[in-house]
Amino acid sequence: MLGGILLPLQAIFIFRMETAYYHIQLVSFPLTFVYGLFFLLDPAPKDMFRNHVLARRLFGATLIIWAVYIAITWFLGGEMKDPVARVSVNLSRFYIFGSLLEIAFSALVDNRFPIVRKTRDRLVLWGMFMAVMALNILFVPDPLQKYVVIAAALYYAYEVYAILRRYYRVYFKMKRDMDNYYSENVSNFTRWMLLSSHGLGIIGFSGIGLAFAPTLGLLIYMVAGVVFFTYMSYSLYRYTLSVGHIKEIVMPAGNEAEEKVQAEERHPPVGEDANPAFAALEQKVDEWIENRGYTVPALTIQQLAAELGTNRTYLSDYVNSKYSLTFRNWIAQLRIDYSKRLLIGNSALSINTIAEMTGYSYNNFITVFTKMNRISPSQWRKEHS
Repeated sequence: MLGGILLPLQAIFIFRMETAYYHIQLVSFPLTFVYGLFFLLDPAPKDMFRNHVLARRLFGATLIIWAVYIAITWFLGGEMKDPVARVSVNLSRFYIFGSLLEIAFSALVDNRFPIVRKTRDRLVLWGMFMAVMALNILFVPDPLQKYVVIAAALYYAYEVYAILRRYYRVYFKMKRDMDNYYSENVSNFTRWMLLSSHGLGIIGFSGIGLAFAPTLGLLIYMVAGVVFFTYMSYSLYRYTLSVGHIKEIVMPAGNEAEEKVQAEERHPPVGEDANPAFAALEQKVDEWIENRGYTVPALTIQQLAAELGTNRTYLSDYVNSKYSLTFRNWIAQLRIDYSKRLLIGNSALSINTIAEMTGYSYNNFITVFTKMNRISPSQWRKEHS
């Protein structure tokens, strides 16, 4: 009796899931295809560095590849009935998508990243992966096919881990470089990449299980994919508009290594205990601090290096070595220490005035001061009055 009720309900549920999956494919295909065409064909701004242009094109091509996969599945009338073929296609889809996205993201934050060679290598590996899957379906006996697929899934899991590990390393290097260039916190321009990499990791690892999943799992995966692609496309477009904030970091002007050597030759050692590389620069920095040069709003290390007659790499090494801080944190410490002297020394000064005197906007001053002292400037003033 119970079986007679459950079986029809199960059939209705499966039918509705297959129908929903079919319709979400109809939505996913045009969206991903249009997003892909936009980044593939949209003319890039003239001041954009080469790797950024190539990364945009690669991102667009990746979305089009995904759209083609969707179109093939839809044309075949849904997911393939053969479980080995279905899992093989899904694994190859996730593999190429994650690989190309990792290359595109890495190129966005490193102008020296060999994007063309890396893309070629990944396409070769993808072709080999597809060939193994095809040979498994065509020539391996049925009882052994599932073991080949499981081995492929384990290899894919390792690749997802390796992709994320490489990308996180590149991203956090980029973040350190930004902190060593700007006195303000501009990491919001690249935070979307970190969020996207989290999403890529979730989609990548869940793809291992969902490659074996029935229609319900793939439906969830496809809906999440539409949201993910939309977020990445919007964020990449906004990133393009603000690329000037990171251009000097990913594509420094001139040969920094050569300039560093020349700078060291211009600054000979001073005294027996002086650091041979930093002794002469230290005096200039001390004078600059005494003159409160750190209160200049939106200061960059490039501006300070030019003022001190050195280059940014050499100056960054000096700051990191002597203070064990990034440029941004060093400037923040100088500004907040100065603000404390103002808070105590002149009660007539408003918080807004002190913020301007230290080189911050009001909101940034409150944020930085509170983060460093765990209380607001007004509370700190009351406690130390």
